[in-house]
Amino acid sequence: MKKKKFISLSVLILLTGCLDTQIIDEILLIQTVGIDKHEENKLKYTVTYPFFLEQGEESTLNMEQLSVISETTEEARSLLNTRAQQPLRYGQVRVIMFGKEVAEEGLEKYVKSFYRNPRIGSQIFLSLAEGKTEEILRLKGEKQQRIGMYFSDLIEQNIEFENIPETNMHLFLFDLYSDGKDAILPLITKEGEEPKLIGTALFDFDRYIDNIDLNETYIFKQLRDGSEGGTSQFMVEHEGKKEYVVIENVFTDVQYKEKKRTPYPEYDIQVEIQGEITDNTGNIDLNDSNQVTKIEESVGKQIKTESEKLIKRFQELKVDPLGFGEKYRSKTRNWKPNEWKENIYPQTKSNVKVDLEILQSGAIE
Repeated sequence: MKKKKFISLSVLILLTGCLDTQIIDEILLIQTVGIDKHEENKLKYTVTYPFFLEQGEESTLNMEQLSVISETTEEARSLLNTRAQQPLRYGQVRVIMFGKEVAEEGLEKYVKSFYRNPRIGSQIFLSLAEGKTEEILRLKGEKQQRIGMYFSDLIEQNIEFENIPETNMHLFLFDLYSDGKDAILPLITKEGEEPKLIGTALFDFDRYIDNIDLNETYIFKQLRDGSEGGTSQFMVEHEGKKEYVVIENVFTDVQYKEKKRTPYPEYDIQVEIQGEITDNTGNIDLNDSNQVTKIEESVGKQIKTESEKLIKRFQELKVDPLGFGEKYRSKTRNWKPNEWKENIYPQTKSNVKVDLEILQSGAIE
């Protein structure tokens, strides 16, 4: 018995000795990465990372931003190490941001490179920058002190509570390699000194094609997965005047049913939304059930119209972020991706029906 214990302990010691261990105090952990197009077919890599600046017996947390020019992600990290006070590692990356010019040429090789890195989790957020990532990642004050969490929190809370569809590196690659669905990414810009989510970027395979704004993204999120969360403002007519209501989604369920297959597919899309009126211009009596019913009908018609318009736009762009191809392929024996994308998908018809139920109006006595 003792001999067995000794052998087990010896093996454990040998295995432990083979591990690549690094002391956390002796390395710097990259938290955000930005990749921009640079001259002469090269790229500019920008990273941010925290470090502690010792001041006597105390130390303060600081954030550093560094940029280098390179062709590959690993060479970029090596070049960054020549300028950093300690070795840089990818162990805490939360957000990778791509410049629009990079995305227009294709993101597959960059995302695959990060995905293969065992130090980078597959659940990190990817995003597209409207402008240079180097500028967007340059923040001031308290935001700069917590930049590693700032952008991941920005994307995460907009996915959970607002209009951005669920996304991360794993989901991006899953959609990228699907024959019947196209990938998306959140789109970020900078207004003055403030980063801001402004919509959703659309991809044809790995190339950035176009984008939709936040109002369109609200509609898209309902059509894509159904959702909990999301807010949008709608205009309704009341006594001959324009009034505005803000509706926050509590729950949305969406169902796709194939109505016809030949010569081209036709789908009935049932969208059931439960929401609350969280704000309005104040001239509608929200205690009056008849007026609430009129709001439900008016807003439901608007969501239907905008949904069908958005689907038509996707078809014209020949991008399929809603996954009609996946639905068609599931009932097709001889699936041909190119024939679907070029000939069948642009002719596919969609009939959207929206049932909106206002659960609460936020009215007070």
